[in-house]
Amino acid sequence: METRDLQIFLAVATTGSITRAAEMCGCSQPSVTRTVKDLEAELGFDLLHRVGRGVVLSEAGIAFEGEARRMLSAFTELAERAKSIALGKGRTLEIATTSAIGTGLIPAALASMGADKLPEVHLAHFLPTTVSQQVRSGQSEIGFSSLPLDGPGLDLLRLYSASDVAALHKDDPLAKLDVVPLEAFSGKRLVTMLDPMRFMRQVSRAMAERGVKPGSVMRTNVAYVALHLVQDTGAVAIIDPVTSFTVPMRDVVIRPIDVSLPFHWGAIALRGAPLRPLATELVEAVERMALLKIPGLEILDPARAGDIITQSSARSGADRNGTTP
Repeated sequence: METRDLQIFLAVATTGSITRAAEMCGCSQPSVTRTVKDLEAELGFDLLHRVGRGVVLSEAGIAFEGEARRMLSAFTELAERAKSIALGKGRTLEIATTSAIGTGLIPAALASMGADKLPEVHLAHFLPTTVSQQVRSGQSEIGFSSLPLDGPGLDLLRLYSASDVAALHKDDPLAKLDVVPLEAFSGKRLVTMLDPMRFMRQVSRAMAERGVKPGSVMRTNVAYVALHLVQDTGAVAIIDPVTSFTVPMRDVVIRPIDVSLPFHWGAIALRGAPLRPLATELVEAVERMALLKIPGLEILDPARAGDIITQSSARSGADRNGTTP
């Protein structure tokens, strides 16, 4: 199996046509057909099904397409990294992050470090569990994520906490309040996150304790999208403080709520692996930006991560005055 074979297969998958794939790759139609048949023979399963004049991927072909794209991408990156090393630019800085931190904090942190001193930087957004996997596998040198952070094989370098907040359209009457009571969300169209194990459970539990029943609910897995939903639909949202305070949105105002819903996040690295000064500098730059932009940010002791997170979860229904509803 050659990289050229994979390129031809992916051209077929992209275009849905043997003819257009041949044009894209600069080869003949019979050559494309033969390459696909040879691949199928080597793999032991069909990659394509003919539909009319075109082709579609088989179920196995869909699975193989993802692997082929990753393989070619890795091969291309290897060649680019070799060129970078030859030019004296050093190793690529591979960063895995959740979208909240990667959108609002890391670009500003990189800018503060000075573009002239940076090697090639790869900044990839993932779900929190995937961030951990990327770092654990060595594919990323440094990771920035919300929970989970204390996985096996990982060192927790930094741990932070700040309370979730309300995002409101500027014309919403609630925007005039300094602190929004959780009861004010009753009957309101609510935007929240698609995270049944943590974020959504915390919000739902706090609302249940206060007897709050929102109106219709919209859920998204990206907090930046939640801000857009507030902006465009006039709904109210309860979202993380990182996105809220680091990604300004026109016509959207951010207000604290009267119940403590802690949002934890931090920086992780592979346990036992030496961390380059460049990666350490990035961690410090992200912390500076977070302290500058996020009101009430707490820097916690990473060594006490398990206890801190357990205690704060138990307090998720407590209000800002320390009383329990």
